[in-house]
Amino acid sequence: MKRILVLALCILPFAAHAQQDDRDWLTALLEDNLSDAGRKVTITGFAGALSSQATIEKLTIADDTGIWLTLDKVVLDWSRSALLTGRLSVDRLTAAEIVLDRLPATSADTSLPAPEATAFALPDLPVSVEIGTLGADHIVLGPTVLGQPVEATLNASASLAGGEGKATLTLRRTDDGPAGDVSLTASYANETSVLALDLAVEEAAGGIASSLIGLPGNPAIELTVKGEGPLSDYAADIRLASGGSERLAGKVTLAEAADGGMRFTADLGGDPAPMFLPEYAEFFGDDVKLAAQGTKAADGRLTVDDLTLRTQALDLRGNLALAADGLPERFALRGSLGQDGTPVLLPLSTDIPTSITHADIALGFDASEAEAWTADIAMTGFDRADLKLREAKIAGKGLITREEGKPAVSGDFDITADGIEPTDPALAQALGAGVKGSVGFRWREGYDALQLTKLALNGADYSFDGTVNIAGLEEALSLTGQGNLRADDLSRFAALAGQPVGGRAEMTLGGSYALLGGKFDVTGQINGTALRTGITEADNLLAGSSTIDLSVIRDETGLRVRQLDLAAASLRAKISGQLATSGSDLSADLDFTDLSALGGPYGGGLTGRARFTGTPEAGTVTFDGTGKALKIGIPEADSLLKGDSAISAEAGIAGETVDLRKLDIKAASLAASARGTLAKTGSDVSAELDFSDLRALGGAYRGALSATASFSGTPEAGKLTAKATGRNLAIGQAEADRLLAGETRLAADLMLDGGRIKVNTATLDNPQLRVAADGNITDATRQVNLTADLVNLATLLPEFPGRLSVRGQIVDDGNSYRLDLTGQGPGGIDAKVQGTMSPDFRTANLTAVGAAQAALGNAFIDPRTVSGGIRYDLALRGPLQPASLSGRISLSDIRVSDPSLPTALTGFNGTISLSGGRAALDLSGSSTSGGNILIGGAIGLAAPYVADLVVQLQQLIVKDPQLFTTRINGRVTMQGPLTGGAQIAGNIDLSETELVVPSTGLGAAGGLEGLRHVSEPADVHATRARAGLLDTAAGDGAGSGRPYPLDLRISAPQRLFIRGRGLDAELGGELRLQGTTANVVPSGSFNLVRGRLDILGKRLTLSEALLQLQGDFDPFISILASNDDGEIVSSVKIEGQATDPKITFVSQPELPQEEVLSHLLFGRDLTSLSAFQAAQLASAVATLAGKGGDGIIGKLRKGFGLDDLDVSTDAQGDTTLKAGKYISSKAYTEIEVDQNGQAKINLNLDLSKTVTLRGSVGGEGETSIGIFKEKDY
Repeated sequence: MKRILVLALCILPFAAHAQQDDRDWLTALLEDNLSDAGRKVTITGFAGALSSQATIEKLTIADDTGIWLTLDKVVLDWSRSALLTGRLSVDRLTAAEIVLDRLPATSADTSLPAPEATAFALPDLPVSVEIGTLGADHIVLGPTVLGQPVEATLNASASLAGGEGKATLTLRRTDDGPAGDVSLTASYANETSVLALDLAVEEAAGGIASSLIGLPGNPAIELTVKGEGPLSDYAADIRLASGGSERLAGKVTLAEAADGGMRFTADLGGDPAPMFLPEYAEFFGDDVKLAAQGTKAADGRLTVDDLTLRTQALDLRGNLALAADGLPERFALRGSLGQDGTPVLLPLSTDIPTSITHADIALGFDASEAEAWTADIAMTGFDRADLKLREAKIAGKGLITREEGKPAVSGDFDITADGIEPTDPALAQALGAGVKGSVGFRWREGYDALQLTKLALNGADYSFDGTVNIAGLEEALSLTGQGNLRADDLSRFAALAGQPVGGRAEMTLGGSYALLGGKFDVTGQINGTALRTGITEADNLLAGSSTIDLSVIRDETGLRVRQLDLAAASLRAKISGQLATSGSDLSADLDFTDLSALGGPYGGGLTGRARFTGTPEAGTVTFDGTGKALKIGIPEADSLLKGDSAISAEAGIAGETVDLRKLDIKAASLAASARGTLAKTGSDVSAELDFSDLRALGGAYRGALSATASFSGTPEAGKLTAKATGRNLAIGQAEADRLLAGETRLAADLMLDGGRIKVNTATLDNPQLRVAADGNITDATRQVNLTADLVNLATLLPEFPGRLSVRGQIVDDGNSYRLDLTGQGPGGIDAKVQGTMSPDFRTANLTAVGAAQAALGNAFIDPRTVSGGIRYDLALRGPLQPASLSGRISLSDIRVSDPSLPTALTGFNGTISLSGGRAALDLSGSSTSGGNILIGGAIGLAAPYVADLVVQLQQLIVKDPQLFTTRINGRVTMQGPLTGGAQIAGNIDLSETELVVPSTGLGAAGGLEGLRHVSEPADVHATRARAGLLDTAAGDGAGSGRPYPLDLRISAPQRLFIRGRGLDAELGGELRLQGTTANVVPSGSFNLVRGRLDILGKRLTLSEALLQLQGDFDPFISILASNDDGEIVSSVKIEGQATDPKITFVSQPELPQEEVLSHLLFGRDLTSLSAFQAAQLASAVATLAGKGGDGIIGKLRKGFGLDDLDVSTDAQGDTTLKAGKYISSKAYTEIEVDQNGQAKINLNLDLSKTVTLRGSVGGEGETSIGIFKEKDY
């Protein structure tokens, strides 16, 4: 209101020419100048601009929400002549009605401050304002203004003339709410010095004051202040009551002192506790006293001889003397709180209840005795909902002096806090149990500054210290200082930061700051050691020492970053430049010489420079970067970046529009670029790609690829076109490589409409494959016609020559996608898919009917193969989940083979029925070795794929040609999740079973050690994979799931035979396999029924025989046969895994193994054997051992003085003994004797290093001779 009057009256003298049409000029001028952002002033009916009485019919003030203040029929009676002297004199200002519906809305300014600092200036008003009489017949306040709707009247008057002033005010509530009156009468005369004051406030229960203050029960309120008399002997009585009872009363007096000064007293007391919550009763009690007396001398000196504040829990007493210039001459204050040791709830305005157990305060100073002052404050038992503090102390001391006649104050405070217990665990961990701090200060009149000579805070392993100089106390406030912050273990702040931070950090900052205007000049350094952020790469980079150096200044020209440098391991980053409203220039340099500092797969070097110039509304960003042998852990990217790579970009920024002037990327044989404009309202971007040799990606990638693409519009309504050409592309998958041979062309024309992709045309064409899609748009629908042809399916599956074709339509009607697709091809392929799918691809109503040959999947299950017929009739109705799938799959004459298995499964017929998220199996088939297999039960179609399967084995022949043959009958179940944890249980009965101890150890020759395939073609890789020659050890176990529990019983009461190497044993018994597939726990065994061991016609009866499993499925056997020839008891022990048992010979008394064997076979020692018996002995060893070596045969060779002694067995089981010896350095002779006694002599004569003469003579007269030229590689 005041602003309206000031502006209106200031412009009236210049408005004479506008008298004819007040509203056209004056009203517009007033409205425009009084309105502002978020405030609109509207004036209606403004008249009498140059008369002594101006009127406004209506004045409203509105914000963005609407009108909040309305004044009706405003009358201004004023003195025009007083305005000429620079004084506004208003005789009368009245309004018929003032309506304040609500307080005006306020909005926070969320914009960033300008980089430049601003100067401080106070606003100037054009004239002073004096109002004599103010009145309103009807005042209306909305319910949000004072907490309840209010209607009232206002009458007031004031006069000041001839050294006498009078003022009256009456405010009365007139609505139906609680009654309320405020009346004030005041007067003062200079001549008599008589002051008269009569203030009365009276409000009924539930009134405005008690509601706003929040007094319990909202009682009636009465307040009176009344007094009259000369100031030399003045007294005023004060009374406060609530609910009709006096709460606080007393007297304030003024009296003239002897020196012409003024003495004053105040004495108030009572029981105000009922005016507060009952919880505060312990603090106030029923007798509160506030008393003070003192003198204000004529020269300005102030003395408070006594100051007392006493409640039930608080007792404060003190005195004070201040010199005329305000410097203390003495002061004393002593007090205590909570003397009986019981926690006291403090009457604070905070919403969080706060209590303390005890507190003491003692302040003291007396200049007549010393210049030193002291302060001691102690508190125990601080307790509130978010913080507990066991003990806190503040100890202060210092000086109050006059230095060169000018007041000066200095001192130090030491602060300690122990037993800190925040309820927030993160804050408790950060603070620790206790902290210490100190503050030192110094002030002297005339220096216009306060020096904080010491600022310190110390915790368990963190600290801060610094100094601050606060200048401009009388004008513009500014700070200058420096500080050091140290944290030895940042992990204590991890929970508070919400990140697993750690390590050690130190920060040093120094500079200046001006509070008015925001100028600052700061320099600093941050040093870190073994910093941790929870981000693996950052933690690796910061594992050592890291440093940040900064120097920043802000003034009227803007914000200048003189230095912002980061150094960590092999990383160096620098930022510098200026930010200003008129235009910025900011640069950043990056030099990362070795990315391996990030750990993991990273490597190589990276350098770059970025720059921003201009303003956010019109600026330019550039970036140029280069990489050397970069590695990021993606094999293809690492291969591409192993040389030099570069990126160069330039973009213009204009508000929310980006002009991409250049984006070029180069690496090895790759070159890519993009240009265009990016904006929310619409973009236009084009890009090109030229990949001349995909071998740069490493692995099996081959060929070349080039492409172009363009996009225009927005993601909601845009157009995307793309074209690409590939030449002899290969990705290392044999079937895909065959499809991509030759030139492959791709083209697409797509539309984006409301987040949905619509196809105009899309084609893929190469010599093997042709795919095309084109769109047909109508008002209501959009149809895509799809054709796809694989020219010859034999490209993927040689056994199925012929064309594979897919035809159909996809229609988008706005509500769903309708599909109608058919496929036909060789191998009986005949498929049809029809139905609808929701636009969000979450639900569908689809059917799929057709037939195919199972062999079509052979390319994807190599080296396994499958054949037979499959027919299916399926439906998917509902969400895209397995539970929505139903229908039947029929199998006809299915055959499955696996090279790793000795037999194949054949003749499988049956059905798989899908319903309710489960697949019910009913299958039967046989084995090529003989016997039948029946499979029934169900499997869940969603993880964890819970199964309930039963497998019945009927006369099933299982064999390993090199190890065993058996016939099985049984029933095996599998119940539980197939991802791991399903139990395998059941009973298996073995009919006649034969376990053959092989004549040689089982196994296969491995590849050449160290052999590495370079640039291996996909078909060669596939062949090695099918042959099992790939090294997959690196991936072993990577994807293993939970093991399967076992509970299998394997029974063979008899007819379990172990044969081979002269052994013929029959066993019987039962095994039980428990544990898991990862840790088989077998129990039971197959034990000897009867058996024998034949060696050179000598038959030994078995005394022991055992077969059992010991943690894997290679049986463990233990067989013992003995003989007593009268001199010694000799035994043969065959023990170990059935695939490679070990033979040992033992005796009593103990003899070497070859001697034991000699006694066992011939009943005599080794030295007494004839040559033929020695040959028989070697043959027996070969029979039992199954292979040669440096065991017994080696000992025999050495015993007979031979260079070579070998026993071999051919495929028919015939044994041959070879004995050889060098008769000179170049001549070698060898004798061969077979088991039939036929002998042969071979002779080798080395004529040179590469030429050898060989001859032989047989026992039946046959001879041979030859010359051989040989070279070793």
